[in-house]
Amino acid sequence: MKFQSLISAAIVAAAGFTPVFADADDLFLTGAHIIDPETRTVETGNILIREGRIAGHPASAPDGFDGQVIALDGKWLAPAFVDLHTHSFGDAVPGNRPEGLGTPTVATHYLYAGTTAFLDLFGHEEGLAALRAAQKAGEFGGADLYASLSCLTAPNGHCTEYGVPTRTMSTPEEARVSVAELAAKKPDVVKFVYSQSDDMPSINNTTLTAGIAEASKHGIKTVVHVQTWQDMREAVEAGATAVTHTPEGDMPADMPALLKAHGTVSIPTITVHNEYLDYFFDSSILEAPMAQALASERVQAAYRDEKNIGRYRDSYDERKAKAEVRLTSVGALAEAGVPILLGTDGGNWGTVQGYSVHREMILLSDAGLDSFAVLKAASTDAADFLGLDYGVEEGALANLVVFDASPLDDISNTQTISLVIKDGDVVDRAALLQKAE
Repeated sequence: MKFQSLISAAIVAAAGFTPVFADADDLFLTGAHIIDPETRTVETGNILIREGRIAGHPASAPDGFDGQVIALDGKWLAPAFVDLHTHSFGDAVPGNRPEGLGTPTVATHYLYAGTTAFLDLFGHEEGLAALRAAQKAGEFGGADLYASLSCLTAPNGHCTEYGVPTRTMSTPEEARVSVAELAAKKPDVVKFVYSQSDDMPSINNTTLTAGIAEASKHGIKTVVHVQTWQDMREAVEAGATAVTHTPEGDMPADMPALLKAHGTVSIPTITVHNEYLDYFFDSSILEAPMAQALASERVQAAYRDEKNIGRYRDSYDERKAKAEVRLTSVGALAEAGVPILLGTDGGNWGTVQGYSVHREMILLSDAGLDSFAVLKAASTDAADFLGLDYGVEEGALANLVVFDASPLDDISNTQTISLVIKDGDVVDRAALLQKAE
């Protein structure tokens, strides 16, 4: 698929997008069930917000407080979400050209869904750099864009097939030079593709190791795309900060201990591996209110198209069995204490930008993580990976989401959003969708 025109259109469109918030004000939120994923506790109380940060949990508003008071009346409040693996050009359409929504629109979809930051792990390098700068300058709003800017891969390797200029390398020296050049543009992470058994070329181990070392020298975290468990093993041993994707097949017994020993985190992207089956064969997924709000009619029709569904009917049982093995692997990593961080690989089949954050949380729950662990993976831990202080304690960024029902009772209740707060401002969610349209 050709993305240059989509990226160019997104940059042009950015000027027409402005942040959509209710009137900015200090806030005093009262009577909430406050979920702290870090301490695994729930307390009923209040939150004072000043200048975009949590200022405390007083029993009453401070004397002379002239900000906005919002009674939450027993609703559930938690830190907002972060997606650490997406491609923000738009949504995939099975069997057809993608929906080229553009990054500014995708950012509004994320914010509508309670996600206040997202990490784009490959698009048009110059386009993403321009968009990130434009957003920081206040030219458009939505969730905050972070980006690897490029994808470092072998000549003709994965990422080169989309018609987008990307950085390729064949030797350790080329890797060092490419990372150093990219570092000057201040990517939020450096992404490498390491897929030794893929049908496309891959960089070799010494090249990966040199690239990771160069990124570390510049103080930049690394995310390595892997395809097999052996790829993951070698990426971890090469010093990757994070590995993304969950390979097929049974996980080697020593893999959790290896990740823990090296301090490597997992961004499993269960959604992109498993959800395309569910989107085709479980109509309730796209009937959910959030899906109806964020997935276009064209996207929804593609997953209901009998021709598309027919491609997977005969192989459904086999594919579903492989999907269950992936869930088992993620659960075993989490059980062993490997940090699991939320990422969706949005922009691919089986994802809808924004909505798939909630689908990934359901899949993490299916993998065996309890609701506190899922919320931590989706919020405070994911934010920490980007150097962001999310939480409900004093001093944390006031990026919060309020639910009508408890996500601790059922993780799918993260979709019952009644309020989103970003940087201390109440988001006008209805206006976000109007802006997107």
